[in-house]
Amino acid sequence: MKLKHLIILFCLLIGYTCNSQEVSFNINQKSWQEDFQFLKKKVEKTVPTYQIPENKKTFDEVYNIIRDSDVGNKKEDIVFALQYLLNTLNDEGCNVPLFQKGVALELLPIKTYWFNDGLYVLDASENYKGVIGQQIVKINNTTVDEVFNKLKRVINADNDYYRKYLFQAYGFMPLVLKTMGLGQSDNEITLQFASGETKAIKSSSISDYALLSRGLPNNEVFSLTNKSHKDENYWYEFLPNSKTLFVQLQKIENDEEVSFSEFTNQIELLIEQNKADKIIIDVRYGGGGNGFKLKGLTDLLKESEAINIKGNLFVLTSKATRGTLLELASILRLNTKAVIVGEPTAEGVNTVGDIKYVTLPNSKIKVSLTHTLWATSWKKDTSTFLLPDEQVAYNYSDIVEPRDPWLETVKNYRVQDSKQQIPNTLKDKLIGTYKIEGRKVTIKEKGDRLFLTMNRKMKSFFEIHTELYFQSEGVLSTDIDNVNIIYSADSSNKIRLESLQWKGLNLNNQ
Repeated sequence: MKLKHLIILFCLLIGYTCNSQEVSFNINQKSWQEDFQFLKKKVEKTVPTYQIPENKKTFDEVYNIIRDSDVGNKKEDIVFALQYLLNTLNDEGCNVPLFQKGVALELLPIKTYWFNDGLYVLDASENYKGVIGQQIVKINNTTVDEVFNKLKRVINADNDYYRKYLFQAYGFMPLVLKTMGLGQSDNEITLQFASGETKAIKSSSISDYALLSRGLPNNEVFSLTNKSHKDENYWYEFLPNSKTLFVQLQKIENDEEVSFSEFTNQIELLIEQNKADKIIIDVRYGGGGNGFKLKGLTDLLKESEAINIKGNLFVLTSKATRGTLLELASILRLNTKAVIVGEPTAEGVNTVGDIKYVTLPNSKIKVSLTHTLWATSWKKDTSTFLLPDEQVAYNYSDIVEPRDPWLETVKNYRVQDSKQQIPNTLKDKLIGTYKIEGRKVTIKEKGDRLFLTMNRKMKSFFEIHTELYFQSEGVLSTDIDNVNIIYSADSSNKIRLESLQWKGLNLNNQ
């Protein structure tokens, strides 16, 4: 990938577009308070997660502490006061971009990954090649877990899975560590490795960092054919000697040569020609794009009799899966028999997106805020990640061998379907339209099977199309894990839908 693209990708990871006015920290206390007050008003009007009572309470409490304190003029104190305040919103899109002009922070020229069995160095600049393959156990004489737990206050994310992903940058910024009381140097960090070796490493610019690679399995290069797909937003390859189609999506944004709708049409043709009878959708390494472009693909997979079968459709997720690709995974879970394989995702199913940047009037610091809620679940669903059906333990040895444990899990997956069809005597009594949480849901028959369906609203991705099964008297299960329908029968054997049990929530029929 070109350096320009790497820098853009990293800036997107941190949440910034790499353009900014000159920042000034040499302003008086009154001006700083005006900036914080300006930010509070913008958050109140803009950020959806501020409306969550717990978030609002914590944000307001932290704001009051900052308002009543002398924040001074030290760059790091100001930046991390802002980060700490915004982190109360539990939304990774709300942050202070750390690479804007005047704020820019250096980081170590090493690239790490937090595997299931520890934090390892996967690449390093020329001066530090000797640390590649080493497991980091201490940072500035503090254990990795302790450093992570202290930095959590300034790593803005929905959950700790994504915080660990972002820690691979934040955790190696000397000024971040110094500000949080985890170091003394502005430009050096001492790492201790499991081997017993200790190494002091100097920080450098983002451009040095951007040249490095993590080399995660099948990220832009399909290992089974050794074909590169760098700089492609989406691509597919067949697993050798099979009809299994591996589809990787990095961003739902039209490529120059093939639009996303044309890409979807190509997949449809492969299914129709019986060239593809199993599909693996890989959303481990991206997140951006236009969610409204997804409908053609999700409808295709939902309606395909060949693919929409348990064991024929898989979605691969990681702790970096977010944004539009998280929406895709959630939509497929609610509308197909897809099996989700991998790690819990970076965001919850009601993800907040569409970033806008506001500039604080006096200091000129740019702040990233999200302003639109893209729901793929009920309003009451406050889960902060999507949990896979089949979890993957990704270890450093998987890089060394190399192997892709996600694909191995798919290969070894066996359908264990003990679900019972609904008795015919019950079917007709269940068919009808109901109202759950103000939304119209329908139980309807298709062939000899019953489905629970709900159409999406305008500017929404939340829709349901899932098969119903008889679980026990008064309970119907679905293809969605931990989602059941509770019904009752009166003395005349008339059926009433009582509630929809949704992942621990009890949603009543109105």
